[in-house]
Amino acid sequence: MSELRSVQAGPAAGTGAVPDGGTAEEVVLETHPRGAATARALVQRLVAPHAPHGTVETAVLLTSELATNAVLHAQGEVVVRVQVGPDLLTVTVTDTSPRTPALRTPRLDATGGRGLVLVEALSSRWGSRLVRGGKAVWFELALPAR
Repeated sequence: MSELRSVQAGPAAGTGAVPDGGTAEEVVLETHPRGAATARALVQRLVAPHAPHGTVETAVLLTSELATNAVLHAQGEVVVRVQVGPDLLTVTVTDTSPRTPALRTPRLDATGGRGLVLVEALSSRWGSRLVRGGKAVWFELALPAR
């Protein structure tokens, strides 16, 4: 079962940015494909009051891609942190694998491998870094005024 934790706004794992008046929460996901649904619901709930519908849908899609990769490939705890500032969303997915993701161009007949292509195309920026016990993969998305 997933565990939700409210956290105070602070440095995001991916960027070091501290949004003024921001909201941040994190959740420990089940290491099962349904764990990504918990991450999507958290993003939906936190971002919907601050952004237009299309931006919320993009945030949910990108979160789904990162969370799904983590729950399918990591061998331990997966934590999703969602930080919403006045004009920027940062989602960070931390897992226990030290293997950082690589952007690849999948073959046309491949059934997978497009997640990071979507993250690259739709986010304001994204990246990954090694952290104690694994890695953090993050993306940022500008939050236009509603």
